[in-house]
Amino acid sequence: MWIYTDIQAACHRDLTRFGSVPAWLAFRCLPALLAAALLLLLLSASTARAETFTPREVFEEGVSGGRLLLRAQGAVDYTGALQQGSDVRLDINGLIATVRLEQRFTNDTDSFVEALYVFPLPETAAVRYMEMQIGERRIVGKVREKAEAKKLYEQARKAGKKASLVSQQRPNLFTNRVANIAPGESVAVVLEYVQSVEYDAGQFALRFPMTITPRYMPGNPLHQGDLEDPHSLSFESQGGWALPTDQVPDAHEISPRLEPRTGSDADPVNPVTINATLDMGMPLASVESAYHDIALSRRAGVYSIALAGGVSEMDRDFVLSWRPVSGSEPQAALFTETVEGEQYGLLMVLPPAAARRDASLRREIIFVIDTSGSMGGVSIEQARASLTDALERLGPDDRFNIIEFNSTHSSLFRNAIPASRNNVARAKEFVRLLNASGGTEMLPALRAALTQRRDPDLFEAGNAVRQVIFITDGAVGNERALFGAVAQHLGDTRLFTVGIGSAPNSYFMRKAAEVGRGSHTHIGRLDEVGSKMGALFEKLSRPAALDIAIDWPAGAEAWPQRVPDLYYGEPLSVTVKLPPGHAADAVTVRGKLAGRDWTRRIGFGAAAGDVKADGGDDDGVATLWARRKIAALLDRRLAGATEEDTRAAVLPVALAHQLLSPYTSFIAIEEVVSRPAGENLARKAVPNTRPRGQSEQGFAYPATATSGPAKVWFGIFGLFVSLLLHLLSREEVDVDA
Repeated sequence: MWIYTDIQAACHRDLTRFGSVPAWLAFRCLPALLAAALLLLLLSASTARAETFTPREVFEEGVSGGRLLLRAQGAVDYTGALQQGSDVRLDINGLIATVRLEQRFTNDTDSFVEALYVFPLPETAAVRYMEMQIGERRIVGKVREKAEAKKLYEQARKAGKKASLVSQQRPNLFTNRVANIAPGESVAVVLEYVQSVEYDAGQFALRFPMTITPRYMPGNPLHQGDLEDPHSLSFESQGGWALPTDQVPDAHEISPRLEPRTGSDADPVNPVTINATLDMGMPLASVESAYHDIALSRRAGVYSIALAGGVSEMDRDFVLSWRPVSGSEPQAALFTETVEGEQYGLLMVLPPAAARRDASLRREIIFVIDTSGSMGGVSIEQARASLTDALERLGPDDRFNIIEFNSTHSSLFRNAIPASRNNVARAKEFVRLLNASGGTEMLPALRAALTQRRDPDLFEAGNAVRQVIFITDGAVGNERALFGAVAQHLGDTRLFTVGIGSAPNSYFMRKAAEVGRGSHTHIGRLDEVGSKMGALFEKLSRPAALDIAIDWPAGAEAWPQRVPDLYYGEPLSVTVKLPPGHAADAVTVRGKLAGRDWTRRIGFGAAAGDVKADGGDDDGVATLWARRKIAALLDRRLAGATEEDTRAAVLPVALAHQLLSPYTSFIAIEEVVSRPAGENLARKAVPNTRPRGQSEQGFAYPATATSGPAKVWFGIFGLFVSLLLHLLSREEVDVDA
């Protein structure tokens, strides 16, 4: 019955769009019939050639064992491919995690190859070290300006030298190129990064992303001659699924190839091992991993963690979370590190929780739900469940509306309406019928949500807030344009993001909520919906800590410079470069909570305060300070800063601290020539594993490319007619001759 209702609802929407049954049948059915007829003709046309050759049974060559085999166009036999495996080591001390990631590339082909691997990292990661390993040899990489690093890599590649180039495409998306891997040889690239541990509502957490949800690229396709580096397109497009557009000119570099078959933890395509040590310096009540089974041991208060099965498929994010014993929750902490005579600090302060909810607070909530193709499979189920749960939590004095979007967007109601029992029931039925298909034209939907007309009676009465809850996997390539739209249209609205799926675009989730002065939530499984949405609505219903200011010693440089509003259970987290001679000073944090003033003092050394700095030398604090400074400088582009000014400000910081950034890359080159002169160099893209639970993705045309689908259908029709004429003109073959 549900399936029939879903089809009926989809047909009703299509009939509304096309206006009549014949038009709907022509659009929906004719292309499918033509494609089916074309497939049958192709099968019949290939029957006469079937006796000429038969491809080798590739499954006997180890495909089921995790080995990817390729067959060139027109070739008979399958050949080996480039294999990738990863080892991850997490060292967590207090609020700082140092992560070591090793990526191994093994060449199973008979020729020298160049590898391209697009991979995710946490959006807050500060990548500070890289080395390339060939057997027992280790070549330490250096950070160079991006254009210079690319030039050095191309020179080494052409000269036959082994080289690795690691570049940042997005704060959470990187590319690794490895040139001149010999037949049967393995090359490893080791990266080290630092990130701060998250803390929210009494729980610490650390996320390690392991695969990428394919991103939708809005805009008009660019021609190869329009690219800054036309040669790069021929490489990336072999592995990616998107071409550059005028809105996402680097689409071919952020759209990796997905592995055609589904792996598992028992039989991984892209295997990974994960090991961690956890030293919080306080007793813990629990240590858990939501999406992986882990083996746990403890010695002298330090926890050792590993995957229970030893290895996992890289088809979902790894999330480690832990809770302190009740009464041991940190109220404030200050970690410090001294580098080359400069002292850096990482400050965390947890404001006291509001005593109760504000019962007089009236809300207008606009829900925005992503129903694009990338949400297919488990993701759309999670999104529907999340939105249904949110609707059930609305109060009788609240007002609401729903906007759903894929290639287009539409509102359930013209404007927000009261959350009466009948209106909520209508909305829940609307949500039940939502399906995932089409592109991800997020920008128009976001603008519609932020600019939708308000109810004047609600806001004139006072003590009312307007909140937008955005439910999506964030699978888009035009993030900067979206952040700009939020900054432009936000006003006094607050934007809260809910990340859906096993591998959401966490960079979009976090940054959109930051620009929208809200918070972000991740939901990776259906059984998390209730608890995660409950925690989100707890934040929505409690007053935020406002007007927060920090009295640093004179001459201190803190990032972020503007302290954001805080919601229930959220800590204040700021990095600072301290001036010389501050030992006698104390830091004072001030703010307002539910209309009351509150303060907290953190002392250095003998200085008086509610809490003192740890006094230790915590590795990674200086790196985190530089990473947050770079992020803040990049955010100035949203306020109108030019690309030239931004680059001039970011580049010195990235080079001084040897960090990856949009303007720097890591480069490592072995001086020994590996590939003999005249030997060909093949280029191969390493596939990422499809996110767990996601349905297979088809083509999604940008809304601006209105003639795209028509051209495809006309092309199919033309090919159908041509093949039909070809078959009719063929001579009869006498099978008895």
